[in-house]
Amino acid sequence: MTFTWPEFREPTAIDAETSWTATFESYDQRHDDVYYVVTRLEGAREAARFIVVVSVHWAGDDWRAPEFVQRLREDIHDVTLAGRTNTSYLGKMS
Repeated sequence: MTFTWPEFREPTAIDAETSWTATFESYDQRHDDVYYVVTRLEGAREAARFIVVVSVHWAGDDWRAPEFVQRLREDIHDVTLAGRTNTSYLGKMS
């Protein structure tokens, strides 16, 4: 059975006016890091787009549990609150 990285296409609220979505960009198996392209929205307008890296070492080999998706969402959300990338990696955005 293959694994598909979750994507967060429905806006997740930051506050009353701001939200974000995230699409999978790549996985660095060597470092156990996953990269997402985050789109920060103000209302329906795109305000920013940037890469977020999240380490998934904490998950071990169990990536199919609902807790994995929830923790991944929380980690992306925590970085997105700052409104900027947390990595120098530009991925396919460059």
